[in-house]
Amino acid sequence: MDNGVFISYRRSVSAFIARAVFQDLRTHGIDTFMDVENIDTGEFDMIILNQIAARPYFLLILTPGTLERCVESNDWLLREINHALILRRQIILVHTLNFSFDDCARYLPAPLHSALLRWNAVSVPHDLFDAAMDKLRTRFLKPINLPVYSTPTAERVEVEQRIQQALAEPAVTESQLSAQDYFERALKRPARDYAGKIADYSEAIRLNPFYAEAHNNRGNAYYDKGDLTSAIADYTRSIELNNPELHFPYNNRGSAYKDLGDLTSAIADYSEAIRLNPNYAAAYNNRGNVRKAKGDLAGAIADYDRAIRIKPDYADAYYNRGNARYIRRDLNGAIADYNQAIRLKPDYVNAYYNRAVAHDVKGDRIGALEDFRRILEIAPDGADATEARDYIATHGE
Repeated sequence: MDNGVFISYRRSVSAFIARAVFQDLRTHGIDTFMDVENIDTGEFDMIILNQIAARPYFLLILTPGTLERCVESNDWLLREINHALILRRQIILVHTLNFSFDDCARYLPAPLHSALLRWNAVSVPHDLFDAAMDKLRTRFLKPINLPVYSTPTAERVEVEQRIQQALAEPAVTESQLSAQDYFERALKRPARDYAGKIADYSEAIRLNPFYAEAHNNRGNAYYDKGDLTSAIADYTRSIELNNPELHFPYNNRGSAYKDLGDLTSAIADYSEAIRLNPNYAAAYNNRGNVRKAKGDLAGAIADYDRAIRIKPDYADAYYNRGNARYIRRDLNGAIADYNQAIRLKPDYVNAYYNRAVAHDVKGDRIGALEDFRRILEIAPDGADATEARDYIATHGE
């Protein structure tokens, strides 16, 4: 009989609530494992998966934003959930009040979200955290008889080091939990509610001045608003505060530098994001765009190649590689990439437009006409519609 717990969470959106749960369970004598370092890297780490096998309970921390990246087949959190299901762990969903269970259907494959919704769920309001944890421990984490597997001898030292690393983290305060609540409120706001997001992230930062993820996300809101100077300041502060390091602020700051025209700084930041997470497909794609802008087409194509190897369904990377190949006058290669981008994203207007141009340069006016007609079907009032109509009027039958 055992009631050991593995905590699965998305570090970028739920680090404080996950750490608070870990600290409460360990304080009450429950063997609990939480990885504070690699949970968001996407690296396949057998040591972590073996810790799921070593404990009967699997606690999935659910906050706004937790499941969004589960649409990617190589997402690490998704792998943990699938592994827990394969091992028939006792899954408990620990969610904050801001989490919407609609996210399960939105971001998880149908069999998986149906399976998860059959498991017990415990709400942990930030202002009633202690009562919620008492309910979790006494009602749901009772010793049960499930097959568990001892940690392999070769992994025991590293596992103990990771546990000690988690135990060494400062105790989560009530102010930090309140900051987490404002952080989640910002995540739930509509994408274009920049003022609301900035206000919520600012309050989270006021309550917890060392909240690296809140600085990063406020930077995103400033970036989307067009205030690149404020965005860079927040990304820089996030980088300064972050320990262990996240790769997101470097990637995001790189994009802000790119938009400001500082391509050298952009490449440096994308490269640092890649160093921190070698499986970060978006950073490869973004660095490829900057290398292309600098005229380094070979380097750009190499980055797009890497992004596609990591994420085979990355439509934008195919599109961008197609553009680089077009500039090199590799028209067949460009068209092949646009084909793949369109297969993955059937309403990809830019890919249809560029493929139409490539067809026209090759002398394939039938192919170009088909693409321009498709553009009018998808976006009759879009930016490319006028050119599409003009081409059809000039070259159509």
